[in-house]
This record gives sequence, C-alpha cells and structure tokens, in this order.
Amino acid sequence: MAATEFRVPPPRPPKARKGTTTLALIHRMPRPVTFALAGGGAHGSVQWGLLQALAETDIRADSLIGTSAGALTGAIMAEDPLAAVNRLAYVWSQLDLQDVLGDGWLSMLRSATSRRPGLADNSTVSEVLSAILVARDFNELDIPFAAVCTDLATGLPVAHEQGPLIPALLASSAIPGVLPPVAIDGRLYIDGLASANVPTQLAVRRGAGSVVVLDTGSRAPSTEVSASAAKIAARVSKILGDAQRRAQLQVAAARVPVLLLPTPNDLGGTMDFRGTIEAAASAYELGRQFLTDLSDQYPDTLKPGLYARDGSVALDPDASNSFRPVQLTTRTAAGNR
Repeated sequence: MAATEFRVPPPRPPKARKGTTTLALIHRMPRPVTFALAGGGAHGSVQWGLLQALAETDIRADSLIGTSAGALTGAIMAEDPLAAVNRLAYVWSQLDLQDVLGDGWLSMLRSATSRRPGLADNSTVSEVLSAILVARDFNELDIPFAAVCTDLATGLPVAHEQGPLIPALLASSAIPGVLPPVAIDGRLYIDGLASANVPTQLAVRRGAGSVVVLDTGSRAPSTEVSASAAKIAARVSKILGDAQRRAQLQVAAARVPVLLLPTPNDLGGTMDFRGTIEAAASAYELGRQFLTDLSDQYPDTLKPGLYARDGSVALDPDASNSFRPVQLTTRTAAGNR
C-alpha cells in the first residue's frame, strides 16, 4: 500500500492535550445520561468511531438503548464498558453480508415465495451474536440496556430489557422481508427501524436526564427523483424514515438536552460492509471536533434542546426554538450529517 493511501486521524491540538487527558463535559449534563444508538446495518460501524471520540471525554453512559445495529453496539457496551471500543474494532473488521444472511442467501432469493417470512433465516446472525457476546441474559450486563423492536401487530416500538438477550437482539434487527419476525412471549417482533430507529423518545420516557445520540451514517444525498417504481418506493421509505427520526429528536429535545453527534454522509449502502473502517475513522474525527466545539460554546449546564450541527436535521417551524447549534470552528475533511 502506498503511503498516500493511509488515512489516520490527526492527534488532538496541543492545547487540548495539555493539563487534562479528557474533555470535561459530564458536569454540564443532567443525569442520568442515556446513549441512544440508531440502526443502520453496515453503517453501524460509525458508532464505533463516535464511541472512540466519546472516550476522550468524561461522558459515560448510565444506561443504553439501541435499535438494530445500534442494539448490537449497545449490548457490547453494556457487557463490558471498558473494553467495548476495542471489541468493536474486531467486530467491524470482520462483519460482512454473509454474517447476516448466511452462505445460501442467493439460493433463497431464487426460491423465494410469498409464503417465506424472509429472504434468509436468522440462524447465521444468531450464531454470530452468540460468538460476539458472552452474556445470554439482560441481567448479566454491567449497564442497564434495552433493545428496541417493533411489535408487528401494533406497529409500536417495544424496548426489551429483561430475559434472554439474543432473541431480543434478533428481533431488533429482523429486517422486514430479509429476516423473519422473532417471537417473544407469544408476540411477533421485527426491526425497530420501523417504529423508532433513533430511540430518543423512548430514552426520555425511560428516565433519561440527557441523551447522547449515536446515529449512523447515510448515503451521499441525492435530489434526483425517478419515475421507476423501485426508486419511488425507496424515496418514500426515506421520507418516512426522516420524518420518524425528526419526530423522535424533537419530542426528546423538548424535555432534556439531546446531543446529536455528527456522522458521515458519503457512505455506501446499509448492507455494504466494505467501507466500515473508513466510516468509523470519519465518524471519530467528526465526533471529536463536535464535542470540542460543544465544550467551548456551551460552558454552562445544558438546557433542554437539540445540540447539533446546522443542517444535520430538518426541524419543524414550531420546534426551531429548541435547536442549539454547535458551530464548526475547525474545518475537517469529512462531511457532516
């Protein structure tokens, strides 16, 4: 590999390295602090980078709530907070599509019928989860954690926090049409992305005094509108997802401080695992700069509101008064979301 191909985040500015080894922020945040981790498939590697940035501060999670890929990250954190960032490095350097769908997913696609609940079964992803995690029950975790799923009958989000851990994670990541619903206590659940992909409202409902949002990256934005059925369906799905994300953030920010860490917006598809290391590196740089800017621009106790980069989320006019912009003071090479 040529030296010019290396991309290594730079060290912190000398000023930030003097005196203290961590950025002091936790004293400004009402407790308890909840980390809310969004779903996003392969984009979940972004959360690894954001956690690296958070590790350079004194912010620690009192509780965790995650959806889909964010539920996996949350479970790893909850099992061993000290080793989580290092463990995630090994997870995201190995995960690929076969770890989700198994080796035979192409043959399943060819033989798919309307009676099949998903493109693949969940045996492979169950084995992967069992290999990553030692804990088998929520009560074995060191930090309170909840995995968000969608009740298939009601369409409402449900936060599982008790009982067997692996079935809850399988339900939280049961992508509709790709992986089958999961039965827990007689009810069927699917991926939490359908109801609360960014579970900030649930975090507040569960008693959070402050929420740190670890979102996932997105694909490069496009304004092209196509007349093809597939692209129209994809566009509608994105519109609905953005509206759900906006509502979750706004409801939570009206009650508590919500820190929306920035994420890359130039990633591939959510099932494309080839760029996970680069995505994590970009997120680390973005998150580190954001937290430094937040510390400089809001020196007092944080009030309820959405602390985020300009343009990171479209707010409804009646919620704009809760927006707390965190201005970028040092330009970075990566894009913001």
